[in-house]
Amino acid sequence: MPPRVPSLMGASEASMAPNRRIGERVFVGLSQLTWSPVPNRDADTRYVFLMDLSVTGAGVYGPTHPEVHIDDRVVVGFNDSRAVVSVRCVSPTDVSELRYYRVEFVLMEPGFEHDVYDVIGRARERRPRR
Repeated sequence: MPPRVPSLMGASEASMAPNRRIGERVFVGLSQLTWSPVPNRDADTRYVFLMDLSVTGAGVYGPTHPEVHIDDRVVVGFNDSRAVVSVRCVSPTDVSELRYYRVEFVLMEPGFEHDVYDVIGRARERRPRR
């Protein structure tokens, strides 16, 4: 049986095909997100840093978490909005306590989805034109 996806207030399913990115990832710099494995236990809430973003997923740096593995669901939060993501890849870094997580959006609250498009738009405006 597939893992249960937690419901989020007013969330819609992310429109994507599994493992397929729509558009390119843009580097967004360091933005702090909350990070809670599903099922959510308040003691498990940690912080991660958003590094790159696309409309279907993101790359984040965060502390090694013994309960977060590939295909696990995690709730991320930003600006009082949340999204459920599926962990697609976990990579070691130069610092043994940190990992680089590639995640795919599963469900997004409307505010979170708005922030994703807003951040991507601003990052594209900053890029030099070819």
